[in-house]
Amino acid sequence: MVSKFHFIEILRFITSFAVVVRHYHFFFLPRSTISKIEILTDPSIQPFYFFLQIFYLKGDYAVPIFWGISGFIFALVYLEQKKNTTGIQFFVNRFSRLYPLHFATLILVTLLQLTNHAFIGSHQIIGNNDAFRFLLHILFISGYEGESFNLPIWSVSVEILIYFAFFISIIFLNKFRYKYALFIYLISLVVDKFIFSSIFVDCFRMFFTGVLVYYLNISIRNKFFLYFLSILIIAISFIGNFKIFIFTPGILLFFISLEYLFKSEIKNNFDFFGNLTYSMYLLHIPSMLTIILIFFFFNLSDSIFLDTRFFLSYISLIFLISFFSYKYFEKPLNKYYRDKLTKKTK
Repeated sequence: MVSKFHFIEILRFITSFAVVVRHYHFFFLPRSTISKIEILTDPSIQPFYFFLQIFYLKGDYAVPIFWGISGFIFALVYLEQKKNTTGIQFFVNRFSRLYPLHFATLILVTLLQLTNHAFIGSHQIIGNNDAFRFLLHILFISGYEGESFNLPIWSVSVEILIYFAFFISIIFLNKFRYKYALFIYLISLVVDKFIFSSIFVDCFRMFFTGVLVYYLNISIRNKFFLYFLSILIIAISFIGNFKIFIFTPGILLFFISLEYLFKSEIKNNFDFFGNLTYSMYLLHIPSMLTIILIFFFFNLSDSIFLDTRFFLSYISLIFLISFFSYKYFEKPLNKYYRDKLTKKTK
C-alpha cells in the first residue's frame, strides 16, 4: 500500500498556484484604487494569458478540488496510517498546522490595511475589515461572513468544521467503509439540490468525494484501470456545462494513478512543491498589499503589472517567501505546538 502520494502534492501545488494567478487582477481596478486599468473589461491583457487563461478565468475552481484532496489525504492518514488518533491529537495536529500562519498573516494584513487607509485613503483589495470580522478571523470562522482581511483563508475556515465532522465519522467509516462515505455524499447532494445550497454543503460534498476516491483506490487492484477511469470521468465532466463535482474525483484519480505508473524516485522531490501550498495560499494577499503600497509611495505606473517580467518576478517572490515561511515558520511552529500541547494532554 502506498503511504505517500507524491503526485497529489503536485496537484496541491497546482491548485494553490491557480488561486495566486486567479487573484492577479487584484493589482488593478476595481480592487486596487492606485490603478487606472479596468482589468475585468479585458482580462486577456494580463501576462502570459494564452498559457494561463484557465487559471485567470477559472482559478476559483481550485478551491473545491483542494477540498477533495483534503478528503483523500485525511482518509489515507486517519483511516489507514493513524487509526488510533485521539480527539485531542487530531485537534492539536490541525491547530499546529493551520493556525500559526493564519494568525501571523491576519496581523500582517491588518497592519498593511491600516497603512493603506492612512496613506492611500482606503483599504486595498478587500474592503470589509472591521472589528467584527477581525474577531471572526481570530476564531477561524471568517468564511461565513463574506470577504475580509486575508481573503483566501475563507475556504480553510469552512473546511475546519468538515475536519471535525470527518473525525466523528471515523468510527462509522471503519465499520461501514465506503457505504457510509457514499451515504454522507448522497445526503449532502440531496441537501444541495433540494433544500439549500451553501459553501458548507459544497465543502462537505467535495471532502467526502475525496474519501470515496480513497476507497476506490484501495478497492481496485489493477492500478492501470485508475488511469483510464480518471480520463473517462474528466471527459464526462466537460460534456455540456463544466461539472466541477465530476471533474474533481477525475483529476484526483488521475494524479493518484500517476503514483503507480511512475516508479522513479524523482517523484519524492515533489513533496517540496506540496510544502509551499499553504504559504502560497496565505501569503500572496499580504505580498500584493505590500507591492501596492510600494507602487503608491514611489508613484510607479500600474502598467508594470502587465509586464511579463514583473509577473515572473512576482511569482518568484511568492515561491521564495513561501519556501522560507514553511522552513523557518510553519514547520518549526508546527513541531513546537505539537510537542508542547501533546505533553500537556498526557
